[in-house]
Amino acid sequence: MNRFQKIVLYGAVLNVLVLFLFPPYDVMSFGRGAQMFDAFYPMFAVPANRVINGDVLYIFTFAVLTNAALAWLLLAAPKARPDQPRIDPQMLVIVFGIVNVAAALMFPPMEAFPFAQRITVGTFDGFYFAFGDKARRSLFVPLLYIEVLYVLTNACAFWLAMSVAARSGPKESGPMTMLAQSDDLRQRAEERLLGRIEPSALAAKRGPDRRKRRDPAFKEPERRARGERRRDKS
Repeated sequence: MNRFQKIVLYGAVLNVLVLFLFPPYDVMSFGRGAQMFDAFYPMFAVPANRVINGDVLYIFTFAVLTNAALAWLLLAAPKARPDQPRIDPQMLVIVFGIVNVAAALMFPPMEAFPFAQRITVGTFDGFYFAFGDKARRSLFVPLLYIEVLYVLTNACAFWLAMSVAARSGPKESGPMTMLAQSDDLRQRAEERLLGRIEPSALAAKRGPDRRKRRDPAFKEPERRARGERRRDKS
């Protein structure tokens, strides 16, 4: 599990906790005895006569877990480089944000107007296909607004987290990481060794240093050797 998959895991757990701490509630209608969608309330401060809307909570939780599972699989890294996923994490977050917003707009929440003409307030009915039959239904704008805002907030948070993780570099100390570090150290040692051997090899190729011949201390033995050769010839 690389650092990007950890971010996906922690984000999914945080999203599920937020959904269960602030679940959707229905209010009981006194006149007709039916339940109508009311709002999202914290579990520790629920008004009276409210019931959790299990269908909406299940749909939102299922969407969070589905996104987390797909992101987990797409951010898996090859064995050769365990810290580098196959797909750019920031680009993946942008694609997921666009797909989620498109899904929220394609299947928006609808409200069904009651048959009683004296009641003019619509009630939440369900999620329907945007281009399907919408007879006696219209968009339930408050819930659609919450969906889009929730998706965009998550996309921004995940994008920032992925950006920080990409800049910080690998923090894992697995066997592949240790092997890569050992290879890097060995390469550096070879470069230093070659840097030390190269000047001596070049000096051997060049032959004796000519600067020594210019020194008077080296010229005197050569003069004596030349004088002895001349004497022998004579």
